Amino acid sequence: MNAPTVPQPSSRRGEAAPRGRVLLGLGAGVLLAHLSLLSGGMSGLSLDLFAAPDAELSGTAPQPGQPTPPATANADPLPALPEPVRTSRVRWIVPKAPEPEPVPEPPPKVVKKPPPPPPQPEPEPVVEAPIEPAPEAVNVEPVVEPPTEVAMVPPPEPLPEPPAAPQPPVSDLPAGAQAAAGTVRGAGVGVSDASLPPAVAPPSAQLKYDVRGLAKGFNYTAAGRLDWSNNGSTYEATMSVKALFLGSRGQTSVGALNDKGLSPDRFTDRSRSERAAHFERANAKVRYSNNAPDAVLLPGMQDRLSVNFQLAGLFNARPDAYAEGQTLRVPVSTIDMAEVWLFLVGPQTTETLPAGDVVARKLTRSPRREFDRTVEIWLAPSLAHLPVRLRITEQNGDFVDMKLDELPALQPTGTAPTLN
Repeated sequence: MNAPTVPQPSSRRGEAAPRGRVLLGLGAGVLLAHLSLLSGGMSGLSLDLFAAPDAELSGTAPQPGQPTPPATANADPLPALPEPVRTSRVRWIVPKAPEPEPVPEPPPKVVKKPPPPPPQPEPEPVVEAPIEPAPEAVNVEPVVEPPTEVAMVPPPEPLPEPPAAPQPPVSDLPAGAQAAAGTVRGAGVGVSDASLPPAVAPPSAQLKYDVRGLAKGFNYTAAGRLDWSNNGSTYEATMSVKALFLGSRGQTSVGALNDKGLSPDRFTDRSRSERAAHFERANAKVRYSNNAPDAVLLPGMQDRLSVNFQLAGLFNARPDAYAEGQTLRVPVSTIDMAEVWLFLVGPQTTETLPAGDVVARKLTRSPRREFDRTVEIWLAPSLAHLPVRLRITEQNGDFVDMKLDELPALQPTGTAPTLN
């Protein structure tokens, strides 16, 4: 085994001794400097210590009598200090915005005064002549004016007389019942038949008609018949129309006769079923079998069948009273309502019928409401004003036109017509 080697003392130990002495000298110098400052007697030394570096930098020799500082290594010259940075602060001075100039107030509008009206001459005072003399007369000197010439003006011509007013409608209604110009409902008006115009019912007769018509776009022909029976105090009227493929329809009216014409008691309409209107004169109302509201029974009221013979009776009694252009007002009841029918009296013309040429007067009932029908009746004076033609037109264009097929034989009053 090898013996451990003993470390030898380094040769650097000899180098440490001079360094220690240097440090010791420096410490002693520092201590002396402090002592001199405290005692105040080493002011020159303190100045030398601070001035020595400046002398070396400037290259000047040390003053005699002063100790030479120890030799040190040449120190590098200090770097040149940079030029001082000059900073400046820029301050922006923004001038204030100029205040807006005040808007000058608009000059006041000059309102021109309207020119004064031209002076008017003062009116001369008008002196009214007193009607009666005053009890105490006052002496006033009158002003005498020269007389003025007055031009003579001929009197104006008289105005022409106004044209005569048209004749009012001739009505079968008394004055108290003429207000019911539309549908008649409610209670009776309490008027009697005394003020109705006279009427003479035509004698008994049987009338046959050639019937042509249009129903729902289908043209048809049929045979019609009207049986009228005048028994003196009562009447009965029956109309029937029979058409191939359309069936038949009939209407019947029965009632009383008097000097005012017909006074119906019951009206029936038969088609697929029978419906009726009952005239209750004691209660002044009309009742309907289909439970429709009761209607007012006005004086002279007729049904849809009896109205044809009532019109004939009016013309029989006073043929000259109903001239062309006049209007007859007759209250009429259907099977569910009552209203006043207006008949316009037309001209008297010659009608060419299957029975021959017959002179007749036309009466027209124009529609007054949307669903009213137009009724046209031609009454022949030679046949006691019995209807020789009947035409009924519906609003949808359907119509039935009945023309007398042969001249009837009139029967004496009180006898029934001869049925064929």
